[in-house]
Amino acid sequence: MMLRPALKFMPFVFCLGSFHLATAATSQSRTVRTSEDSARPSGFGLNLFVGGDGAFMQTSPTEEDESAKQGTLYGGKAVLTFYNPNLEIEAGAGYSTSLLKGSGDIVDGDTPGSKVRLENVNIQTKTATADFAARFRLNQSTDGDGIWSFGPAASAFVGTNASFGPDTKKAYRAAMFLGAQLGLEFGSDIKPRVMLSYLTDVNLFERQVQVAMLSVQCGVNIFSPKTVVKEIRNLTNDETIKKVPVEKTIERTIVKENVRFLLDSEIVNFETDKAILLKRSEIFLREVGLVLAQNQDRWSSVTIEGHTDIRGSLDYNNRLSLARANAVREALIRADVPAARMRAVGFGPARPIDPAQSEVAWARNRRVELSFEGVKDPRWLKDVLQKLKTALGSSRR
Repeated sequence: MMLRPALKFMPFVFCLGSFHLATAATSQSRTVRTSEDSARPSGFGLNLFVGGDGAFMQTSPTEEDESAKQGTLYGGKAVLTFYNPNLEIEAGAGYSTSLLKGSGDIVDGDTPGSKVRLENVNIQTKTATADFAARFRLNQSTDGDGIWSFGPAASAFVGTNASFGPDTKKAYRAAMFLGAQLGLEFGSDIKPRVMLSYLTDVNLFERQVQVAMLSVQCGVNIFSPKTVVKEIRNLTNDETIKKVPVEKTIERTIVKENVRFLLDSEIVNFETDKAILLKRSEIFLREVGLVLAQNQDRWSSVTIEGHTDIRGSLDYNNRLSLARANAVREALIRADVPAARMRAVGFGPARPIDPAQSEVAWARNRRVELSFEGVKDPRWLKDVLQKLKTALGSSRR
């Protein structure tokens, strides 16, 4: 059930004076500007991760003198990750040791042209490592869900003998690997994550070395992307909008008061960690804006307050709350509410309405509030906003 048909049949009765002038519901064709993206995080943030690696290794020789080998690799590393909502770029360094076992190899002897056969070969390699990756985020973070990412990866194993083979007289200084990496990251303040990598060498001509690696890491945020409100030239859509029938009252006594109205996440919601309104929230705010635009003599100004929960850095939450308040302001402007009579402010997590540390409390604290000033008829305004909220709830069922 759509919102505007539900509003069509809503009775609005306001009894503040003795004489009433009713305006019937009418339809008109008007131009509405809808924005696909009013605000989003801009630039890159930075995370620091520290953790350990465990890998299964396998070598396939290209010469008959060498046997195939299998083994394990263990190590640890520190990684710096630059990220935005769509991309992660990271570089890391660490140390690793590997042990490979084979049935037997023939290698060069001490004298020129001589050969020596080695039985039950154990090859241990200790190297420094350098890692690089560029992964695309496959989804955006939502409460309680992880962020998946996937993309190409590269590693360099650097040491006195990084060949992963028995040919100690052919000392490789570095073995270069290329492959792909899949990541899953959780959390907001402390960020555990799991990485799966498949790599194969590109410069060891005597053998092909393949590595399947599992990395478990834990990270912290150093700084977050800035959240800015973008000025976007909006698309124009012609559609028919029905005016809300409102009974206007000629009042004998005018008393101007202030009114606050809470827009909780049930009626005004955003994409996670963004200031982009969901579609049903755009529709609700458009109806609120039409009422305010048609009754500008009933109120003087409105302050739009953005609030977040406590999770995340204070600077990030302050910017996000302001961006969300501006997104609501822009939605009302598109419904012809005068911009000069509205201002947006962001309080971040500074004014919680529920001090508990739980998912329910965090959801309550993520909100937008409208603070009206100079309201001639507070009861009328509260009734209108509440009926719009109830109509939205009915349309979702």
